[in-house]
Amino acid sequence: MQYDLAGWSTVLELMPTAMFVRDAEHRWVLVNRMGCTYFGLSVDDVIGRTDDELFPPEQAARMAAGDESVLRSHEVVESEESVTDPHGRVRTLITRKTCIDLDGEPHVLASVTDISDLRESEAYVRWLACHDALTGLSNRTALFSRIESAIAKAASGGARSVLFYLDLDGFKKVNDTWGHLAGDELLIQFGKRLREVVDAADTVARIGGDEFAVLVEERDDFDAETMAASFVKLAARPFGVLSTTAFVGTSVGVITADASAVAGGELARKADSALYEAKKRRNRYVLYNDELDAALAHRRDVERLLDDALVTGEGLSCHYQPIVRAIDGKIIGLEALARWRHPRLGVIPPVQFIPVAEETGLIDRLGEWVLRTACARVVGVDDLFVAVNVSAVQLRDDGFADMVLGVLKRTGLPPSRLELEITETAIVNADGMAVRLLKQLRHVGVRVSLDDFGTGYSSLTLLKDLDVDKVKIDRSFVQMAPTAEDSAAIVRAVSNLGAALGLSVVAEGVETEQQRAFLCEAGCDELQGYLFSPGVPEDRIERVAQLLPSTGTAVSAG
Repeated sequence: MQYDLAGWSTVLELMPTAMFVRDAEHRWVLVNRMGCTYFGLSVDDVIGRTDDELFPPEQAARMAAGDESVLRSHEVVESEESVTDPHGRVRTLITRKTCIDLDGEPHVLASVTDISDLRESEAYVRWLACHDALTGLSNRTALFSRIESAIAKAASGGARSVLFYLDLDGFKKVNDTWGHLAGDELLIQFGKRLREVVDAADTVARIGGDEFAVLVEERDDFDAETMAASFVKLAARPFGVLSTTAFVGTSVGVITADASAVAGGELARKADSALYEAKKRRNRYVLYNDELDAALAHRRDVERLLDDALVTGEGLSCHYQPIVRAIDGKIIGLEALARWRHPRLGVIPPVQFIPVAEETGLIDRLGEWVLRTACARVVGVDDLFVAVNVSAVQLRDDGFADMVLGVLKRTGLPPSRLELEITETAIVNADGMAVRLLKQLRHVGVRVSLDDFGTGYSSLTLLKDLDVDKVKIDRSFVQMAPTAEDSAAIVRAVSNLGAALGLSVVAEGVETEQQRAFLCEAGCDELQGYLFSPGVPEDRIERVAQLLPSTGTAVSAG
């Protein structure tokens, strides 16, 4: 069917997409309103003009070549290309062209679909596949791809690369204090700092919440330890976020990808082993060695087995160490101490499994188990209170107070017979929610004891704000007090402070009669230590209470 100019004009106006007709000389003879809207031009701006007059030369040449192809073949031709419109905007178009007869002359009919948004979305998805959306750095996927390439290069005799794993120390406190927007800004700034101290060809990646990785190819003047130390210094500099100043640190694990490296996953695991060791003291770097690998494997074993034990209860128990009144040696309370004996690993010390529980989130379940077990055991022992240690991690759970109250209700232990021991460092680093939870528990009668007092940076203001019932002098001062004047002065000062604030003062780690005599003279209210009794299994509580005389004679653990 043949149409004249007016007929094609009517047809084009019915189309829901930009359409136009050009003659064999590449002059525009028709364009519909959708086309005018798309190009931002009026009909008068277009009709009678050629592509050379409307578009950049290279683009006009491509359009003319497409028209010539259609005029020769009389076939439908579809193409995708990026074009610059008369207003300088770059767009991605799908153009479909065919040859039509108009007034007896061949013309090119074209429809144009703008897919710029689609292609931009696709490009962004491809970008996201290998980048971190917040910082713009590489992500874990891109990092591992480059690690594999680095391993292959080293294996073929090329340059070696060094992988650094970094974890920010104190980042959670930034989020808790100033909010996640401040935390996000800090992450962005730290990523920029890392990017500025390495070469453009090196890889900087964000691989987790506050975890980063840097993959650097060795150069003639490169030293891995120097670079690791520079990362620690970068993190130590103050961060200006949301009109305030924030401070964090970083721990760094370092591993070299040399010819012996096998796979990217293995190299990353070793870097993580070194990082785990670095975080034990924080704000430092650790170079990987095989011993670290064994330690990390043991830690993961402990984590898995502890998780199982918390499900079955197998091997877990509580021992109870007496707390005596200083003036007469009478037992007035018991501290519950978590113990774990595994069928294969044997006795696993608390110093090993408690940190693992804190790092992995198992501490909430373990802490609840100890609290429930201790309250249920002591409820039938008249007049004794039970002290249970609480981790700083547990205080981050806004359901902690409800959990404690639920345990008291189920076991029937009066709140006044429960004492929660919180380390001084945990309180210093606690946020407002933790303090609120402890005050909520004190309101119903639960007592709060500040453990390891003297080892942190607490103040009179903190003691008043928290309104604790008791402070517990750290054993390091207790054991040196009779012979070291500085330790003796600290013990006396804490005792005087307790008396002034109406707080009970407990001395832990009492092992000799000399220490006991000094502590009584210094004004301590309660004593605890091997001089009186070690921690004993639950079936020996009553026996210890009967055997322990008022003079403070020691009781064996057997």
